Amino acid sequence: MLNFFPFFRNVLGVLFVLSLLTAFSPSAGDIRVLEKGEIKYLSNMLIVKLKETPSVYSGNFVVLPFSVKNYLSKFKLNSSEAVFPDKINSSKTDLGKIVLVKYDSDDDPFTVASILSKSNEIEWAEPKFLYELEFTPNDPSYSSQWNLSKIQASLAWDINKGDTNIVIGIVDTGTDWDHPDLSANIWKNKDEVSGNGVDDDGNGFIDDIRGWDFGGLSGTPDNNPMEDRPDHGTHVSGIASAVTNNSLGVASIGYKCKIMPVKTSQDNIRSATGQALIAFGYEGIVYASDNGAKIINCSWGGGAYSIFGQETINYVTAQGSLVVAAAGNSGAQNNNYPSGYNFVLSVASTNSDDTKSSFSTYGTTVDVSAPGNIIYSTWQNDTYATLSGTSMATPLTAGLAALVASQFPNYTALQIGEQVRVNSDNIDGINPSYQKLIGKGRINAFKSLSTTNSISVRGIDFQFDDNAPGGDGDGYFEAGEILNLGVTFVNYLNSTSNLSIQLTSSNSYATITSGNFFAGSVGTLQEFNNFSSKYKIQLAADLPQNTVIKLLLNYTDGSYSDYQWTETLGNPTYATQFGNDIALTITSKGTLAFNDYPDNMQGDGFSYLQGDNALFEGALILGTSSTKISDVARGSTGNSQNTDFTTEEVVTLFTPGEFADQEGTTVYNDNGAGTSKLGIRVMFHSYSFAEVPDNNYIILRYSLINTTASAISNLYAGLFFDWDFADANGDITQYDYSDNYGYVFREDGVPNTYIGTALLSSANYNFWAILNDGTDTGFSIYDGFTDSEKWQTISSGIGKDFAGTGDVSHVISQGAITIAAGDTVDAAFVIAAGVSKNIIASAVQHARDKYIEILNFVPTSVEEENNLPKEFSLEQNYPNPFNPTTKISWQSPVGSHQTLKIYDLLGNEVAVLVDEFRQAGIYEVEFNASQLSSGVYFYTLKVYPVSGAGSFIETKKLILIK
Repeated sequence: MLNFFPFFRNVLGVLFVLSLLTAFSPSAGDIRVLEKGEIKYLSNMLIVKLKETPSVYSGNFVVLPFSVKNYLSKFKLNSSEAVFPDKINSSKTDLGKIVLVKYDSDDDPFTVASILSKSNEIEWAEPKFLYELEFTPNDPSYSSQWNLSKIQASLAWDINKGDTNIVIGIVDTGTDWDHPDLSANIWKNKDEVSGNGVDDDGNGFIDDIRGWDFGGLSGTPDNNPMEDRPDHGTHVSGIASAVTNNSLGVASIGYKCKIMPVKTSQDNIRSATGQALIAFGYEGIVYASDNGAKIINCSWGGGAYSIFGQETINYVTAQGSLVVAAAGNSGAQNNNYPSGYNFVLSVASTNSDDTKSSFSTYGTTVDVSAPGNIIYSTWQNDTYATLSGTSMATPLTAGLAALVASQFPNYTALQIGEQVRVNSDNIDGINPSYQKLIGKGRINAFKSLSTTNSISVRGIDFQFDDNAPGGDGDGYFEAGEILNLGVTFVNYLNSTSNLSIQLTSSNSYATITSGNFFAGSVGTLQEFNNFSSKYKIQLAADLPQNTVIKLLLNYTDGSYSDYQWTETLGNPTYATQFGNDIALTITSKGTLAFNDYPDNMQGDGFSYLQGDNALFEGALILGTSSTKISDVARGSTGNSQNTDFTTEEVVTLFTPGEFADQEGTTVYNDNGAGTSKLGIRVMFHSYSFAEVPDNNYIILRYSLINTTASAISNLYAGLFFDWDFADANGDITQYDYSDNYGYVFREDGVPNTYIGTALLSSANYNFWAILNDGTDTGFSIYDGFTDSEKWQTISSGIGKDFAGTGDVSHVISQGAITIAAGDTVDAAFVIAAGVSKNIIASAVQHARDKYIEILNFVPTSVEEENNLPKEFSLEQNYPNPFNPTTKISWQSPVGSHQTLKIYDLLGNEVAVLVDEFRQAGIYEVEFNASQLSSGVYFYTLKVYPVSGAGSFIETKKLILIK
């Protein structure tokens, strides 16, 4: 989130809860301003997009699908209203499917949104986000308008003073529209008759003569977009287009262009410091565009990415409106929205010497900078004030964009933005710490209007892949792979003649091996791509997990020089195993299905025969008592998962695997549980088989290693699954006693898939069925999953064998288990899918047989042909004695976690040569002892035990002589 600077920086970190008035809330006192980190949002509200266009009654009230109403009934559904009722039947946009939902329960909107998203009737659901104004209040005082001279406004006005038909939408806290320095430039809706109480122009808003107020004082919209009190919007309006050359007050870059006031705040929705918050920003953006605003100014923002927000930007851009937004006032490099969305012109702030303002956010999504420090402009109640912030830099840029639209009337919205961007003055030399992070440059009005031969080429679609021969084609960009990057470009302005686009890397873990693309001549608005000669990026062998690979495109064509950032995620800590009819995302932290609960964007969940995802959350749970639980399932509030497991080795997929057609491996421990940890290292191994009859299940094998000096007893190990078939309200889960497995299915048989889970590694079966809302006298997990509830589910035998019909989960587990110090015990499970219960039962039996084969597996004939070893061995280093390097070799007949470490005579560890999972094979590493003194040392190979393979440890001596 972006903070006010500098006066309010400290107070914004305070968590606050602000009760609002009845008029805005579903019931008195319910609506509050909530915070999650740097994100603000309203309680008791959701923004939801339905998959189908809803029916509407009484103006804008929506008839929700039955399944959605069922979900929301658990949260005391209050009302549902179309956000854009005038677009319900539109063939040009699906904004009519977006609904504002209000409910009366105390559940957090993030939780309700994540649960509601399970419905097959819902495209997405998210909280109703709030956004802060990006300014720094100062005492009103006169100051010369240095910002206009800095951008050469007077020279620009000699070319064009603006067209009165060009409208700038000021989506903000309202505008003092009768201010003597603004009134003549206020937009008038000529198609609306004032005061007749009729929607004359049919735009859905009655008597909106000068714009619209979406919030009013306490939630009742009206047709008067006047600021409720001196807040922000009037100052922004004056910077964009105060009346100029009228012998009064201030001049503005927009000169003659009109201002459309769109008030998107509500007087009783304020921060703890009393500052107005933007509650209806995206609704306001759509209103401004629908009613003719060519340029839309948004001097506000926050850290919450909103699908709703991006969809509104897409809509207005397609209509021909350019959105200009503040980069933010955090003073740091971070994401801010709406400035971070696609198609938005993002603006950072500069001082009078062209240095970045200390408060200004910066980063790869910033497009331009503009003067924003100590800016004098109009203020509420016919006065003037001096403010600072990206809020002030943004309307200056928006006003310039309006002049560009006046000068180049045939330009599209994006062409207008690009004309402003590419004609800015490069100030990287003055800002060496922020090169290519504060946009193309500081805006220059004269150049933007006078330059007619501008070129601007942008990448609009970036497609990364790891296809052979450089990678394994699984879509996860792992260490050592070569990535291919195909880019679709568009030339927005004048034709190029000799265009070259070079890719460079700003990350030491990514090397460009093929980075040149010659495009040559490209016409205006022509799209083109490099698909026939894609860029290639070599990822380092030591690429850390979840590394953001930032790449830079450099454009050149004669005097034209430009750049553009793009990025992708390297060595992600999750991957989707798809070796047969089952696809399941596994992670490096013990979760299944997704890596980022509850957003569930990182991963593919669980699917059968490439169907829809059926798993909302999956997680490993370990425990020895109700107060001694290590897990990564949702926590006691339900808003996030516990983080008790710490990754040691990132998920790796092997195709083929050592035993199966596809195998996944990862290693983690429960150190994240702190003082409550059990002291267990988990070596995870998953197996998929492509051939019938083993093609409809996946085996999940958890080798639990006791890393403590004492035995661990009364241990239970289980998997939690929150299942979702289509409309999860119709799901049933229960236990089959004859074949000892749990299963889930749809009561109505649509879809007709059954999913089963079973314990493979023991006959100590445990199963617990959960109706997620708790209405079957069980406990609810909508409000969180406590440690005591988790212990109950993993340790009660077949404690609860049925749940449904509704939204269901279940837990399947093994226990009680005792693991001696340093020893290993397997907890292995299967997930199977099919179109009948009999198919599930058969798959479970095949998986139990296959698991026995896994335990007894030692590479034989085929492996011997490939010279793989039959037994463990550690060879004497060579040469020995040595100075300063020597080689150490060993062999392993099975895949396992292995360490090779060097110790001195006192037993102190001096070097770690290997500490990772290795497949069966023969290995050799070089040890460089140049930093050690002469003497006798020892090297120890330790192979951690896996069930069926035993353990191995051996130590040998080596001598360093210098």
